[in-house]
Amino acid sequence: LEFRKKQLKTQSFYNLKKRFNLHIVRFLENYKLHSIKIDTINKWYIELDKNKITTEHKNKIIGEFRSFLNYSRDNYNFDNKVIAQLQTYKIETPTKVINEAEINFWTYDEFQQFIKVVDDEFYYTMFNFLYFTGLRYGEMCALNWNDFDEVAKTIKITKTLTNKIENEIYLITSPKTKNSLRIVDLDDNLYQLLLKHKNKEKQIYNFKENMFIFGNVRYLPATTFRRKLDYYIKLANVKKITIHGFRHSHISLLIHLGCDPREVALRVGDTVQMIEKTYIHLFPEKKKDTITKLNSLK
Repeated sequence: LEFRKKQLKTQSFYNLKKRFNLHIVRFLENYKLHSIKIDTINKWYIELDKNKITTEHKNKIIGEFRSFLNYSRDNYNFDNKVIAQLQTYKIETPTKVINEAEINFWTYDEFQQFIKVVDDEFYYTMFNFLYFTGLRYGEMCALNWNDFDEVAKTIKITKTLTNKIENEIYLITSPKTKNSLRIVDLDDNLYQLLLKHKNKEKQIYNFKENMFIFGNVRYLPATTFRRKLDYYIKLANVKKITIHGFRHSHISLLIHLGCDPREVALRVGDTVQMIEKTYIHLFPEKKKDTITKLNSLK
C-alpha cells in the first residue's frame, strides 16, 4: 500500500485501500505470503462471488490482487504459477449497453419543472450553477470567491475537493485531468444569481474572498446535497437523477442546442473523444449529415 500510495492521487488511493482491505486482506490476513497457493486463490474466488457486486467491480479487485502478487514476486520471490491463476471474468456483451448518460439527465423542460419548486435561495443558485456549467461536484465544492471573475463573467477551475481520505475532513487537490483545468463562461442569468449570492454572503461577519462559494467556511457535504436534491425531485415530480446527472444534463443541453463537440469538451474539461463516445446517442444530426453528403454525390 505504501508503494501504491506514491503512484495514486489521494482519492484513488483511498478507494484502493478500502477495496484491498475489504476483499483481499480480510480473506488472507491469517496466511503467510508463501502459504498462498493455487487452492487458496480458488477459495478466494468463491468468497468474492458471494459479494453482490458487478463483474466489472470484481475484475478491478482481481486486478489489484494480481498487482499485489506481482509486487510480492518482484520483491519476495513469490510463485508465478499462483499469479497465473488469477484471471478476470469474461464480460458478456449485452444486446444493448445502457449508457448512464442516456438516462441520468434532465432536459431543459424537466429542469424548469424541477427548479420552479426550489424555495431555498442557496440551493436554487447551486442547482442552477450545476445545470448551466456542468462542473463535477468536487470542482464546485472547491471553488472560492477568488475563482469568480466578476468583470469577465467567468469561473476558473484549478482544483477539486474530496472527503474520501483518511484522518482528514477534506482535501483540495489538483483536478481530475489536465483537461479539467479551464475557465468557464457564465450565462447572464447565472452570473446575476452568483452576484446576488455573493452580496448576501458579504453580509456575513468577517467575509473573505477565499471562502467557499457554496458553503462559506465549510464545504457542502454531498450527503446534504443529495438529501435536498431528492426532496425537491419528489416535490417537483420529475425523474430522479444523481449529482453527476447535472453534468450529463448540461452536456446534453449543449449538444441539443447544436454546440460544437470541441467547445463542449473544453467547457466541461473532457476530451472530444469522450464527449462523442459517451453522448453519441445525442448526435442524430451527424448521421443525417453523412447521408446528405452521400446523396449529394449523385
